[in-house]
Formats: sequence, C-alpha cells, structure tokens
Amino acid sequence: VNTIRPSDFGSFWYELGKDLADIPASPEIEAIPMRSTDFADLYGVRITSIGPYRLYGFLSIPKSDGPVPAIYYTPKNASVLEIIPQGTSNAIRGRYVTFSLACRGMRNSDKPYAAMYPGQLTDGIHDPESYVYRGIVADTMRGLDFLMSRPEVDRNAVVAWGNDNALLAAALHDSVTHVVTTPAYLLNTIEMAERTSAYPLEEF
Repeated sequence: VNTIRPSDFGSFWYELGKDLADIPASPEIEAIPMRSTDFADLYGVRITSIGPYRLYGFLSIPKSDGPVPAIYYTPKNASVLEIIPQGTSNAIRGRYVTFSLACRGMRNSDKPYAAMYPGQLTDGIHDPESYVYRGIVADTMRGLDFLMSRPEVDRNAVVAWGNDNALLAAALHDSVTHVVTTPAYLLNTIEMAERTSAYPLEEF
C-alpha cells in the first residue's frame, strides 16, 4: 500500500493542540472510598476536552510519600472504563499513580455522544474536522495534561500504556517518558484490514 502524507499533516496536529490549550481542563475530583484500599486511594475525575466535551476517568494515588512513577492507561476502542486493565494485579496501585480515561463515546463519557462498537473508529472519517478520532486524540492529550498537574507524579517516570493511543500520546505530548503499546489499527492500517475481519480493523 502506497501511503502519501497529506500536506496539512503537521498543521492539523498543531491546530488540535492549540485548540485544546485554549480550553481549561476544569477538573472535578471526587473520592471513591469503596474502591480505595489500604495502599491506594481512588478518585473519580471529570475534565474538559475540545468541544467542549466532559470526560470521566479514574485516578488512583498510592498511600506513600511522593512523587512516584505514573501509568496513564490511554483511552481504548471499547465501551467500558476500567480502573486498571483486567488481569493486572491491584497491587500496582500501591507503587504507581494510575489514571485511566474514558474518551468521548465510552461509558461514563457518553453524553452527548454515545459511540457504537464497531463504528467509532470511522465515525466522520471523511472530514478531518468532524472525524471523531480528532476529538479522541484531544481527549488522550487532555488526560495527560491532568495527570501532569498532580503533585504526586514523578515527571521523570510517566508511562503511556495501551493500544495505538499510547503511541499518539507519546508523539504529541512531551510528558511521556516510556511507552507500553500493542498497536492494533493505526499501523499499516489498510494492509492489515485486508487480512482480517476482526474488530476494530473490520471497520475499514
């Protein structure tokens, strides 16, 4: 597959960052005692992204002297928001600040836009300005803005963890020091889509 970079590629991402910077995050934080432990406190967080659009996330802070390393679980192509990924030991919350964010369309961030799965990845794809993924990338960056505002975070150890959005977070936000990722749909997209009918590549 022959891929040609659009002439406005750089300006598109620059303008997105500029638009996001003009919108205050306006965080609201509420303790969730039921999901707190002997080693970590959990909070529900609401922040604002472009639109403006209100997002929801889970912030877990160790009960230890900080600052400590942070893991940012980037938004994913699924409806459910988890505190930490399924199968991950809850003990990780005692060693790291963790923040997981539901991008627009995901449950808890689904008003006014409730995404379809499959369907989200290509919603509005024919127009760069209306393509929902423009907003999702902004949401991903806004999550990092919030995480980096926390005094508990060691700025020398910030991990972006997830699918392709973790790569985008690292590429577009200079706070990321490490990346753990399993790209699923933005790397060699067309070539991979021709070989599978699995979600989310089935959307292409």
